[in-house]
Amino acid sequence: MASDLAAFRGMERHLRGEPDQADYLVDLSNIVRETGLGGGTRRSLERLRLVLAALCRTTGDPDVTVHAIADNSLLDRRHDDEFPDPGEAGLLREWRDRGLIAAIGKADPDLLDHAKVFGTPVVSSDNFTGHRGDHPWIQGDREHFLTPERPAGGPVRLVRRDMRVVADREISREGERDDLKARNLMVGGRPRADILERSWRCPRQGCNPGPAIRGGKVVCRSHGTLLADAGPRRPRLQLKILVDGRCQAWENLAEDESREFALGRGHLARIDPELLAERRRLAVSRHHLVIVAHRGTLRVLDTSKGRSRIRTLRPGGAASPWRPLPHRDDLPPGAAGAARYAAFGPDEEIELVPGVVLRRSGQRWPGERTEGVRARPPRRPRHDDELTLTD
Repeated sequence: MASDLAAFRGMERHLRGEPDQADYLVDLSNIVRETGLGGGTRRSLERLRLVLAALCRTTGDPDVTVHAIADNSLLDRRHDDEFPDPGEAGLLREWRDRGLIAAIGKADPDLLDHAKVFGTPVVSSDNFTGHRGDHPWIQGDREHFLTPERPAGGPVRLVRRDMRVVADREISREGERDDLKARNLMVGGRPRADILERSWRCPRQGCNPGPAIRGGKVVCRSHGTLLADAGPRRPRLQLKILVDGRCQAWENLAEDESREFALGRGHLARIDPELLAERRRLAVSRHHLVIVAHRGTLRVLDTSKGRSRIRTLRPGGAASPWRPLPHRDDLPPGAAGAARYAAFGPDEEIELVPGVVLRRSGQRWPGERTEGVRARPPRRPRHDDELTLTD
């Protein structure tokens, strides 16, 4: 069925290629694929036309302008048959080539960066859950997001959204899902456990590969080289280290009830000194906590020179009062086993020192230990007391 491309070309007067020149930001891939706006195909430019008409009505401005950003996949020729007319996909590519819209690998990061820098409202149905770690301002926002709705087949209207406060573990889990999609490791909305529960070996020396699917084969996401199956992958739990509310480092623990993992100052070694001053870094003991991971649970014992504490987070509400962790020096003689530890649940956080907090991640398949922001163990001191500040 042929589309009215001339009518769609009429939308060009609303499009601006630069974000600072637009009244609104549009999540173009999200809108074009939003079947709730009508139409029987997976993609349709008619949905963008309806959203622009709704913006004109909402603002009272017939010349309202938008900066629209799409994922590259929206313009991929392999999906042209998902539009009512392949000419719609061709028009999108023409707009990209003329600089009327932006198209990049993944639109969400740029979309949110523009919203943060310019304060421009975003039109999208996406919750952006996986991006809230990098953009904490989204949590509870009621001003910057509009979603299009079409009740009972009537005209499209734009509704201001309450983005609500999402639990930290949900942010981690959704961020992981976004990453798995980018690696083609999601099928039918479910992760490819058959790939993710295996260890993989890259032919490049020193590479701990993150697997991806390309051309039906398992390859290294960094090098594109074929990976060799190295057997079952031991389950891991991920910990996040936050400094003044932002995640600055993480560590992955293999689940092994017989193994005690010592977490301390060395795991802060690569955090930028501008984010974590040396005095505060030295207030963390070299062996600050002892942690045991087993079957999805974490148990913790405080072994620091100072004292750490734990509390329960309540998304959208006040956290519980801080309570002390069991400390090695306070254990009764002969204490052993699980009685030595406190449970460290998914909705709890541990304060190592003021402003430096440990939380559990919601990721199910965190990367290998050498991926990401990890620590370089510090030079071993003669006397730990000399390098640990407790006041």
